[in-house]
Parts: sequence; structure tokens; C-alpha cells
Amino acid sequence: MWTKDSYDRIACRSVVVSASPVWNPAAVVCSLWCPLLIVVTGCRGEQAVDGWSLTFAATILVENKRLGFGEASTGGHGAMFADATGDGLTDLYLTRNLADPLSDLFFRNAGGSRLMPEAVERGIDDLNGGSHGACWCDSDNDRDYDLLNGSTYPGGPSPGHITVFRNDGVGRFREVTEASGISMDREWPTRAVLCLDMDRDGDLDIFAVSGYLGSHDPASERNEVYRNEGGLTFTPVRAGDLFAVPAGQGAADTDSDSDGDVDVIAANRTGELNILRNNGSGNFRLIRPTSIGIRHQAGDGVSIGDVDNDGDPDFGLCGDDYGHLYLNDGGGRLSYAQSFDGTGGYMGALTDLDNDRDIDLVFAGDDRVSINAGFGRFVIGPTMPVTFLDDPRAIASGDVDSDGDVDLAVGAKHSENRIFWNRSEGGRWLEVRLVSPQGQAGAFGARTAIYPAGWLGGADLLGWREPAATTGTWRRTIQYSTLALGCTVSWMWW
Repeated sequence: MWTKDSYDRIACRSVVVSASPVWNPAAVVCSLWCPLLIVVTGCRGEQAVDGWSLTFAATILVENKRLGFGEASTGGHGAMFADATGDGLTDLYLTRNLADPLSDLFFRNAGGSRLMPEAVERGIDDLNGGSHGACWCDSDNDRDYDLLNGSTYPGGPSPGHITVFRNDGVGRFREVTEASGISMDREWPTRAVLCLDMDRDGDLDIFAVSGYLGSHDPASERNEVYRNEGGLTFTPVRAGDLFAVPAGQGAADTDSDSDGDVDVIAANRTGELNILRNNGSGNFRLIRPTSIGIRHQAGDGVSIGDVDNDGDPDFGLCGDDYGHLYLNDGGGRLSYAQSFDGTGGYMGALTDLDNDRDIDLVFAGDDRVSINAGFGRFVIGPTMPVTFLDDPRAIASGDVDSDGDVDLAVGAKHSENRIFWNRSEGGRWLEVRLVSPQGQAGAFGARTAIYPAGWLGGADLLGWREPAATTGTWRRTIQYSTLALGCTVSWMWW
């Protein structure tokens, strides 16, 4: 068990904490590779929302045309949240793939549930042949979120390679792809894009999936892997299992076996799920999914979350109109738990919708949410207003209106993209925004956890979250962790 003395010797870096409605921190000590401790006492507020009383209201996201006209946007394939402008509010980026050429969309959060379309003004409309995957990540460790956008097809003024946009600190972006070392001659069809610290050197490397079929993609297609050398410069990695694995569509990164490094799980439409174990120095080994208990495919992506609250990440395997849930038994071995059909879309989000500390499940096109009844057992819950969604591809979760509960963004290919506002009230919550000792906004690879007061590191884990660049197909970016609270807790980051 951790003791107070474990923390007094650790130098603190930047952490921003907000909570609802009253909290009293007794101590804050932090470091990326060591625990951070916040003792929260006297927390008061509403009890958790009854999952059956959840209500959502949908708003169509409207595109701001170059000539000043507005029209509903279509072609959505990816949805990514982050505070891109540095004002403490959660902004939204949507990638699109439908017509050629096609620009992507950025919505600045103006507060009060107002999202302003400003992709052109911010320099990240990225007009090209279409995009699936993108991610917000602090690639140069300067405490703001840069943007990596993967091109699916060449077209327009930009060729079909990953595009790198550098943030000036207030949400104005400059394209620096050529100077960054990203291969300019690569025109393979990029799908998922991940930023992860694969070699544990404090900066974020890149893994991008090429192709959508996986095993049945052309043998000449390989994934893109880049090692971050610092200062937003990258060196390509053109060997190893991560480069050659037959990935298709989506991917996620997490420490699946709890050995202190980040692994990669990549979907495969026409073959086995790709499990890539990290040896700690950024070298990955492909293992058979059956060797760790997985017997289902993930055709489009993987969602990560600890649904049974036992301290290790569980897997949601997702595909077009289906999903499968596997529980992590510890050390990276998983057991089948539940299947879902008729989900109506390509991807699912594992997120706490009702502020009761456990993680619920919502699919991009499903007209009902799945409520966690405890220990990772899901039951059909309230309805979602998805009637007019056509071919929903991506779903993202984040507190857009800053009211302490999770809202949802859905990207749909053949209908308008939408925000689903969570209108339920209640629940105690704690939001934590992390910066690594190296200055990296988000501190990707860290974990945040809550324990009962006096039991830090013990068996009575109340909940934990894991900041990551993109989890799932083309799903979400988390630059902060929001956790529901009980009354008196201890909180830890490691």
C-alpha cells in the first residue's frame, strides 16, 4: 500500500483539477512515472444519475462554407475531442470521406453549448481526397495539442500522406509535414492514426494503419510507424511487426498486460485481431489472439475501458452492426463476456454516461445505450435520438458543455454529423488535466485512479481512467480524465 512518504520526495508538474460541487484537496504531488496523490474530502453533490433516466438531445453540426454560407455537413468518418485553443473548453474535429476533394471540420467551443465552425480560419480544413483517422497530440511537448491527419486518398492540393499541423498555443495551426520528416511520397490509404510513447522516452511516436481489409489488403501495403526524435521531427520505422502487421480500419493503444509499456490492438476485417505486445523499448511482437483468450474478430476497431473496475483494461471489439466484450483477467489474458448485435454503426464508446463510476457502452448508430449494471454486466438502457443518422462511422465522448457529464459526437457518412447533449443532472465528478514532466499536454500513457480515503493503492478501487490519443476506429481523443466521485476519496496518477 502507498504511504504519504512515497509522495513527499516527488517533484510536482502541472495539473489542473476541477470538481463538482465542493472539494478540498489536502495534497497534490505528481510525476509522470510516479504516483500523484490528491486527497479529496468533504465532497458533496447530487447522487449518481439513474441510468434509466438518461436523456440526450441532438444538434446537427453545421459547416461554415468558405463563402460564408452554412449547410449541414456530411461525410463524417472520425470524431476527436481536445482543448485545441487552450481556453479550457473541449473542441471538436471531424474528418470526412465522401467526395473528392473534401475538407475536414473543426468546431471551436465558445461556451454555453455553442460550437463555432472554424476549420478554415484555424488552418486545419486539410482539403484532400478524404480522411478517416486523425488525432490530437502534443508532439513537440510544448503544452498544446498539435494535429495529425491521415489522408485516405490523394486529391486536392494535398497528396495522400499524413499531414502534420503545429499548434501556436492558441489554436492557430501551421502545416509542417515536410520539415517533420513524415514520408511525403507515401500515398497508401491511411485509416486509424495513433500517437503513443512506444519507447518510453517522454515524447509521442506515431502508428498509422494502412488499408481497410487487413489480411486481404495488398501485400505491398504496410503501416506507417514513426519514432519521435523530439522537436516535432520523426524518423520512419520500416521493419518489425508493428510496420508489417495486417491491420485494417481502427486501432487502440493501452497497457493491456500491465507491464508498464503501451501495447497496440489493431482491427482486421478479414483475419484475426492483431495483438501487438511492447517489449518496453518500442519493439512489438504480434501474438495470436487465441493465446490470450480472444476468439472474435474486430472488423473496424477496439474500444478500451475497465468495465468491471478491477484495475486492468477490458476490450470492446467493434464492427459494422456488432460488438463483443472481453474482460481482462489480469496480465493481459481476457475472457469473453457479452455480444451485441444490431448496433447500427461501426464503433462503440466505453464511457461513464450516468456518473456512477462504472463505464457504460454506446454504439455510434444504436437507438439504445447499454448501461453497466455492475462488474461489466450490461443491460439495455434508455433511447438515443438516432432516427435520422445514415451510416454512422465514429463516436466520441467528452464534456463539451462543462456540466460534469459526458456528451457524444457522432460522425455519419451519408447524413448530418451530430452532437448528443447529455441532459441528465446529478453525480459527483472530478476532472483532471495532466501535463507530463517533459511538458506534454495530456500525459498520454499515464493513468488516473480513485480510492477510498485512507486506502490508496488498496483493493477498493473506485475507478480509473487512461488518457490516450485515439481509442477505437476513428473515435476519440482524451486530453483529460473525468471520474465520478463518492464522498471522500484519495486520487492517484501514475
